[in-house]
This record gives sequence, C-alpha cells and structure tokens, in this order.
Amino acid sequence: MASKKESGPLRGAKLVKKALEVAKDRVLAAPEPLTSSLARKMKLPNGESLSPGLKELLLADTAWIGIDYDDEEAEIESASLEDVVEEAFGEEAVAAFGEAYDLLGEDVVTFGAELSRPACLYIGEVDEAGEYPVLQLSWEAGKARIGGFVPFDVWLAQELGGLERGKDIGDVPPEYAALPKALAESNSDGRIVFEPKAGEAVAADSDEEADEEGEDDDESEDGDKDDDEEADDEEEEEA
Repeated sequence: MASKKESGPLRGAKLVKKALEVAKDRVLAAPEPLTSSLARKMKLPNGESLSPGLKELLLADTAWIGIDYDDEEAEIESASLEDVVEEAFGEEAVAAFGEAYDLLGEDVVTFGAELSRPACLYIGEVDEAGEYPVLQLSWEAGKARIGGFVPFDVWLAQELGGLERGKDIGDVPPEYAALPKALAESNSDGRIVFEPKAGEAVAADSDEEADEEGEDDDESEDGDKDDDEEADDEEEEEA
C-alpha cells in the first residue's frame, strides 16, 4: 500500500530545511552550526526547548540569524521589546510604541541578521506546530506599527526566499493565511497589525509612581499627626 501523503503546507523543520536549501549559497556559505548535543539542551528565555523551526536553523547555522546565547548555560538570551525598538529606530521612537509594551509583555529574542524589516521572536504562546510568533515593526514619519504574528518557520522561509515575501507586516502566502490571526489571538488582542498608542506604558508607570508618592505623603502626614497628639498628651500630664 502506498504511504499516505501529508496534507497541508510544509511546517517546522521541513519548511526551514527547504528554505535553507534555497538560500544555501548566501546563508550557509560559511556555516557555524550548533552541535546536536547543545541544541537538545538549549532553552528559550521561558525555559522551554527550541521550536522545531528554530532548532533546524541553528543546527545548520547560527551566524546569519545572529541570536545571542550562552553556550555554557545552554540558554538563549532575552531582551525587551523596548530594547528592540531603540536598537531599530533610536531612543526617540521608544515612546511611540507605548501601548505595545503593555499588550506584549513577554520576553523577546533579537535577530542580528539584516532583515527586510526590523523583527524579533516573541516568546509567548506557540501555534499548533510548536512555533512562536515573530513581531515585525516599522516607524515612519513618526507613525509606529507593530504585529505580524507570523510563525517563526514561515517568517524565516520568507526571509530566505523559500516562500514569497510579504509586502506588508503580517503578509504570508495564501496557504498560511490563517496562522498569523491565530497567533495574534493567543498572544495579544487579535489585531494582526496595529498602531500602538504612544506613551501608554510610560504613563502607566508614572501613575504607579504618583500613587506610591501619595502613599508616602499620607504616611508622613499620619506620622506628623501622631507626633502632635503625643506632644499634647505630654503637656496635659505636666499640667
């Protein structure tokens, strides 16, 4: 009996392997692969193992993607979304992505590669293939945009030429169209791409600081009242 063919588009390690074959003269010209023993032990910032697509890439080459990791601890280094924004667009752009910091509060992994647009791996919830979403960012004429939620294996295949590259954030070939929406819903509020409200996270921090200062002032006032009451009692006893 003939074996049953797999249905649906390629995912995970198979998709990455195909993409690497397409880009081998560029990406794998001087490969620096991760050893299989280290790849088995390597952990993401959330303590989980590498996704199938990321593991396949690192087993072939670690140089192109430019992910920082500690080989002694077998841990991939994390960053914050604010770090990614500042590195990509400069300090003046950080406040423009304020709302995104609240919605997307998990660790991210930065990419050192030269990409079609700034992006990072978001260590939130995985999809059915075990892949984490990639967040893509833009900042033009003072307008911030962020999202995409394309699974890492699909995003990588697009970057390497194994799949058609999207013209806009979150664009994927038709056979993968349902994936970004699913990851946007499981990791955020369902918007695949959005323009974050500027400075919202900063304002929230300021409110918390103001509340803490108010509490300190109240405690100080209460202390002054107690001191005054003690002084009055002492005067009455002397009288």
